[in-house]
Amino acid sequence: MEIFRHDGHLTEETLAALVHGEPLGETARLEMAEHLAYCDLCLQRYTDALADAPLLVPEHSCRESLWRRVQVRTVRIFTNRYAAAAAGIVLALTLVWGSGDEGFRLPELPEDRPTVSDGLRKWNESLDTTMSGINEFFDGLGRQAPSGQGGN
Repeated sequence: MEIFRHDGHLTEETLAALVHGEPLGETARLEMAEHLAYCDLCLQRYTDALADAPLLVPEHSCRESLWRRVQVRTVRIFTNRYAAAAAGIVLALTLVWGSGDEGFRLPELPEDRPTVSDGLRKWNESLDTTMSGINEFFDGLGRQAPSGQGGN
């Protein structure tokens, strides 16, 4: 089989053998690869020949399994972040208020300063707002999940 035409380009027979995966010698493959690396005309002819070849179709789509993994990972990330913060707060409150009379005491505050209960009330309101936002976020994830039908 002749690899090159008289003008120096690959023959149609060579391109067909390359597209269909016919057995070729190692030297012939090396010469074809080197020629395709610098000859734009032959590379275009080779690409056009490959366009007619059948494409592989996957047995099943991985869209649904990937979407579930993204949702589970999102929940896990948020849980880990807020669980660590909650554990830190519980530990700090245990050390502050669990020490009893002989341990750490909070200083007396003047009358015009806010009390601890005011701070806890504001913190509780902020936590409620944050948790409602997180709940809305996860509710939105459930509504936006793809149905598994339709195009790409």
